Amino acid sequence: MRRNLLTIGLCLFCTFCHAWELGSPVGGRSSAVGDCSVALRDFWSIHNNPAGLAGLDDITFGLSYENRFLMKELSYMNAGLALPEGKAGCFSLTLSRFGFSDFNENKIGIGYARSFGPHLKIGLQIDYLLFKFSNDYKNRNAFTFELGVQSDMTEKICVGAYIFNPVNVKINSLNNEKIPIIFRIGLSYEITKDFMTTAEAEYNSDKALNYRIGLEYNVLKDFFIRAGVYTNPATACFGAGYSLNFFTIDISAKMNQTTGVSLQGDFIFRL
Repeated sequence: MRRNLLTIGLCLFCTFCHAWELGSPVGGRSSAVGDCSVALRDFWSIHNNPAGLAGLDDITFGLSYENRFLMKELSYMNAGLALPEGKAGCFSLTLSRFGFSDFNENKIGIGYARSFGPHLKIGLQIDYLLFKFSNDYKNRNAFTFELGVQSDMTEKICVGAYIFNPVNVKINSLNNEKIPIIFRIGLSYEITKDFMTTAEAEYNSDKALNYRIGLEYNVLKDFFIRAGVYTNPATACFGAGYSLNFFTIDISAKMNQTTGVSLQGDFIFRL
């Protein structure tokens, strides 16, 4: 019965079920600041904007899990490995999965990021996409890419831009079904050493424009609190993070009146 209700609910709520849910930002930090990600520089830039990996110093591995609307069938899981090579740049490998056994979306990405002078960072990632259905339906797959840039306008202001699937890859030639184009642009502003704000806008070819804003406050040396909002749908976000020399943990919660609560947590390990 629960499986049947879930299927009906997905058909009613996700009229764009083909819309590639793995386009959402990854990581407890981004989730807590209203899903802002394009101008942030942290490990989860590996999924959110590959340019943010340029300048990374340590080999880093991370795992992320989001329980959307408190339903395991809508789980969003991510893993990544970043391999910096000094001035040569940073190589990366990413794995993502959204869904459950009867329907899931998967992505494998190989990326590269590099600094071009002190103020410009560029990152590129090649993606293999796989849609898996129950045994009665044929799986779909495709290749695409994503590109990101970040620029330090001043010592405190960073501007970022990111595009996923600019070639608008088709996954089903029979009904002209395509992976959406996703474009984000935004900035982060370090108001003080302990207080940062970030904002961005997202265009998704399958959805309405989404505007986001978030705040991060370094309460103690290694402890952060965060809050944010975004508009589509209107959602409030908050979370916290704790970081040591070799280990970081971030948690977040998002709430809106339509779908309820989504929880996310991640672990980052530096070697």
